[in-house]
Amino acid sequence: METRHAVLALVALVTTVMAVRAVVAGLDGDFGTVGRQVGVGGIILAFGVALYRNWESVG
Repeated sequence: METRHAVLALVALVTTVMAVRAVVAGLDGDFGTVGRQVGVGGIILAFGVALYRNWESVG
């Protein structure tokens, strides 16, 4: 597996974990945690996708 694909897989895994945490927090009624998980997860996903797309120019 190429390194850039491994990075994308790791970013997808972390984003999925954060989405699951947001769902669990939402079911518990903790909407502050939901917002935090969605916000940080979105930032991580955006950074990972940008890194994947610009891999050649970064490295």
